[in-house]
Amino acid sequence: MNWTTIWSHAHRGIAGHSPSERAVHLTLRQIAPVKSLRFVFANTYGSHTQQIQELTVITNEQQQRIPDFSLSPGEVVTTAPVTIDSSARKWQLHYRTNRSESGFPTIDADFLASPESADFCSGLAAIEAVVEGTCVLALGDSLTEGATWTTPLQRTLRKQNIFLVNQGINGNRLLEAASDQPTTETQRLFYGFAAMQRLRASLASHRNVSKVILSIGINDLINGALTLASFQKGIGDLIQLCQEQNCAYQLCTLMPCLGYPGMDQRKEAVRQEINRWLLANYTDVWDFSSMVENGQGQLNPMYDSGDHLHVNAIAGLTIARQISSDFVKGV
Repeated sequence: MNWTTIWSHAHRGIAGHSPSERAVHLTLRQIAPVKSLRFVFANTYGSHTQQIQELTVITNEQQQRIPDFSLSPGEVVTTAPVTIDSSARKWQLHYRTNRSESGFPTIDADFLASPESADFCSGLAAIEAVVEGTCVLALGDSLTEGATWTTPLQRTLRKQNIFLVNQGINGNRLLEAASDQPTTETQRLFYGFAAMQRLRASLASHRNVSKVILSIGINDLINGALTLASFQKGIGDLIQLCQEQNCAYQLCTLMPCLGYPGMDQRKEAVRQEINRWLLANYTDVWDFSSMVENGQGQLNPMYDSGDHLHVNAIAGLTIARQISSDFVKGV
């Protein structure tokens, strides 16, 4: 048994969307019936030192307080182990922070609704526990962060001590950092760093990672920056990093999105070219595209959330069911 990342959420620059100083209150459903946890805090995008104060962990009648600490820009801190009640069905975390520059939206499948919840969480990045299983990291964009396929897959894999963590960021790109507004400041990169920088940071901050799922590139395509050659270079660099870290990797074809603003037939031809190349050159490929498309470069209407890019919950279940058995065999 080893310390393993059992939950995480990808950080992004949130300085333009979140108040600077705040109290954070989070309630998570039990991820696994463990006796102790470690909490990983990060200041990935921040440009100032962040203070984490009054960090308290509550499970049933058990309450643990962690000494205050600070996070320099780019720093990752893992707390000492905290003893918890293994029978607790929910885990509560409370702390104060003076800066909210690096964090994530609090829409997470493992968060329980709370009237104290804010729109964004800053500081917390991951949770670790001593378990028999391993961590699987899903690196992607909104098609991953939206959790339509990751959440049902998480539920299946956790029963087998495989802890899939969602490292998706909406708007994220394979080739370059991006934001929802022009900026050169990392704390305002709302769509996050480019995939390579993100993967390097994730592998450094996550424990006992056995596999990385790479589902990325659709935003580069829609924005006109993607070619077969640039995709080959970008995805090849990610694969090489996985191999250097002794992690298996899982590739995914790009889903169809004709009808979405900015998408056109020229970009659709590039998407098809990329997918053909993936399927012809790699065996570890999930063909998401064939699972959800109508054969004409568009999502099947029964799987379309309504914007012609993002899939709905029915599609997510379909994807998770089709890949779960093969995925488990390959871990």
